[in-house]
Amino acid sequence: MSAQTTDRHIEGATAAHIVRSVFTLGIAQVLTWIGSGLMTVLLPQYLGDVNLGKLTFAFALTALTGLLADLGATTYLTREVAREPSAASRLTINLMAMRVPLSVVVAAATMLFARVAGYDALTQQLVDILSLGIVVSTLSNVATGTLQGLQKMRAIALISVFTKVGYSILGALLLLSGAGALAVSIAWVSVGALGLIYSGIILVRNVRLRPSLSLGAWRSLLVAGLPFFVWQAALLVYGQIDAVLLSFMTQDAVVGWYAVAYRIIMIPVFIPTIVVTVIFPALSSATRDHNAFAAIARRGIHVISLVSTPMALGIMLLPDKIIHLFGYPATFDNSVVPLVLLAPHLPLAAIDTMIGTVLNARDRQRQWALTGVAAAFLNPLLNLVAIPYAQATWGNGAIGAAAITTATEIFMLVSGLRLLPPGVFEMSTLIAVLKCLLASATMAVAVWLTRDLPIAVPIGLGAATYAATCLAIGAVSLGELREVHLHLVRGRAASQITP
Repeated sequence: MSAQTTDRHIEGATAAHIVRSVFTLGIAQVLTWIGSGLMTVLLPQYLGDVNLGKLTFAFALTALTGLLADLGATTYLTREVAREPSAASRLTINLMAMRVPLSVVVAAATMLFARVAGYDALTQQLVDILSLGIVVSTLSNVATGTLQGLQKMRAIALISVFTKVGYSILGALLLLSGAGALAVSIAWVSVGALGLIYSGIILVRNVRLRPSLSLGAWRSLLVAGLPFFVWQAALLVYGQIDAVLLSFMTQDAVVGWYAVAYRIIMIPVFIPTIVVTVIFPALSSATRDHNAFAAIARRGIHVISLVSTPMALGIMLLPDKIIHLFGYPATFDNSVVPLVLLAPHLPLAAIDTMIGTVLNARDRQRQWALTGVAAAFLNPLLNLVAIPYAQATWGNGAIGAAAITTATEIFMLVSGLRLLPPGVFEMSTLIAVLKCLLASATMAVAVWLTRDLPIAVPIGLGAATYAATCLAIGAVSLGELREVHLHLVRGRAASQITP
């Protein structure tokens, strides 16, 4: 067999694995998407804007402080396990041992902060409960990080369904029975604890864990994880700090308006999340083969652009329809403008995440981390101006926060493109993205002309128009669709044969 034939065979096998993994996670994410959509509908209806604002702040605060218990080591763990599966046991055991005391200290510090900052009793209680979730989440992330490195996507899908759907069902039942924000936070931590047990069982079945504590391994995990930590910290700062700043500079209701817009935008985020989850270990394994590496990266950008661009444009054209479809109280009409401003954030953040994944896989995480640090400084500085201005001008500081969130993603996109190694993305990648934009623009015409009809009409007509335009201009080909179908058929056949 010639070297060229071998390369094509390897690339085809990688593509087949990626397609099947994306499909597996996609099935799971459809279920979690339904659950997330259910909570997106129920939380504003049953909590109102004030209590939703308190709950959103508590989640944002614990997400920010919880990163201190991670220190970036989970991403490093995934990459190293993908490169050397035999190291899975040693790295997992040592990282677990590091996480337990660290997460307890972080949780206690977070509870103390809520009291020192003078928040009301309900907010303090919410922070207390969700701080316990810091311990649960940091340990769960170790298990899923190892499984991701081993490319056990079916296991990750099962864990995701178990925790997210479980939380959605329990939270919905509590809300429908008259419970409030406190019960919802308890449901989140309780299901997370059960998810930790479940992920631990799956981990033990896939990795033969042997006690191998080593201070040297701790030092390696800490030092090697720091660049990832800096990036993740920056990501969370400019992703969550807006809710914290809104809490300081406006009222709880404004935080609630922003939370609704952000929750709606985050519903379709599961698609780029799936792609990145599957592609990161694949890229890490292909770092020594430039052609295979570039092919995987281009495929990821293409898929992300193909899916996220029309979603963003559709949200921008139908924001009021979406708000009213969910039956929110009238006060949430204040979420319409923030929703429009946040919509472009969807494809921008997806592409930025893909660029960051490429850089992390190529050991350029330090440069990407510095870009994140710059964004983490830029975002709150701009918010300190934009939020008070929007609050004074329109009585809605969420408008300013939404605009700055999207502007930050543009900054990240420009910076990330400059950091990419040469030859990863070519002119063909730009053309593929432009075709997606053209097809989305055609879809927008159909959506706009029918937006006054029941919302199912513009959504259905827009989807049909987008699909037809993509095929007509070559944004996606029938051959590619047949290839995807072939990979899925082979995957199902293999799963039926393999015990």
